[in-house]
Amino acid sequence: MHTPLHASVTPDEPLRRLVHACLDELDELVAVFLAELRTLEPYASDAVPWPELREHAEGSLELLLRLIGGLPVPDRLGDLCERIGRSRAQRGVPLEVLLHAVRFDFRVLWDALVRRVTEQELPSLVRSAVRVWAAVDHHTTRIHLAYLSEAAVLAREREHERGQLVGRLLATDARDPQVVAQVATALSVSASARFAVAAAPLAESRPLRHAAEDLRAAGLTVHVQDVERRPVLIVQLPPGIGEVPARWLRGVPCGLAPVAASLTEVPKAVRTAVELAALPSGEPGPRGLTDVWPALVATRLGELGEALAAEVLSGLDGTGTRERERLVETAMAYLRSGSVGDVAGALFCHRNTVLNRLRRLTELTGCDVTRPEQAALLRVALAAREPAG
Repeated sequence: MHTPLHASVTPDEPLRRLVHACLDELDELVAVFLAELRTLEPYASDAVPWPELREHAEGSLELLLRLIGGLPVPDRLGDLCERIGRSRAQRGVPLEVLLHAVRFDFRVLWDALVRRVTEQELPSLVRSAVRVWAAVDHHTTRIHLAYLSEAAVLAREREHERGQLVGRLLATDARDPQVVAQVATALSVSASARFAVAAAPLAESRPLRHAAEDLRAAGLTVHVQDVERRPVLIVQLPPGIGEVPARWLRGVPCGLAPVAASLTEVPKAVRTAVELAALPSGEPGPRGLTDVWPALVATRLGELGEALAAEVLSGLDGTGTRERERLVETAMAYLRSGSVGDVAGALFCHRNTVLNRLRRLTELTGCDVTRPEQAALLRVALAAREPAG
């Protein structure tokens, strides 16, 4: 049996007499408590059925009086706190409202004891105030813990249900309007809203999960779905926002799909984000279609990409490792800026050195990076040689 602080200390006789007097008039105390409780929402709206509310009020006050008076606690009251905590969590009573209601017990009990105390017993009652409060505090703590435990279970169950519904949305490619409506309801989103969708690389899932927690804490509607063993973030964009704000995923390695124009577009966005997340990327942070298009093209080409790389880069294969690295580094720098001067500054070398390396690269590969078509060919061939991410 659970006992509150100081329960092992035998209460003095005046307190025991007051406790028995209150127990004899328990119905009166219950009526006072319930009148107070019915002024609070959602109790005033019958969120908890009246018979259950009365049963719990009567049990709570009796339990507290028995603990205060050092009286035996019957088995029917042994798990009352846990039953109350679980019930309120299941019925959606906010925790702060529940705890406020439970603390009514102290005021109701203390008022009842004061009304029944004699002048001679008053000093004894004052000394017992700590005992009364300790019993109520213990009672409140047990209810609080039971509520949190049940709320955690319910949250896991709701998350599982949401995951199953989103899984159906992805599996059916949002072709079933009923599934779309169910997902919108389960996620508390608008089916016509815009959505940001991002997927984490297999080896780096934590940063995206942390970002999801931060976005949820900021008041955004967030869902994380496991797809192909990786977390996928789905976030409803606020009204008037057409692009994913850079601060949301700054520094987070992930594949970022183009914004989904509605919930029916989310499955396509998920597939895109997952594919982007699997591609190699030399830069930290989100990778969009325009960031990794060469690797995406090379991946889609498959064996043809490997053949293309072998044909274009065969001349490079005959050079030494150091020369090959310098030529590729120079070519990539030029492809990013298109300026020989910028490349020279970035690589700490002379402009003529840059030009010589680019000419040497053209001799070995046949690709002149100053010509867009050949630059794109070289970029895809190099991407086909990069290891998968």
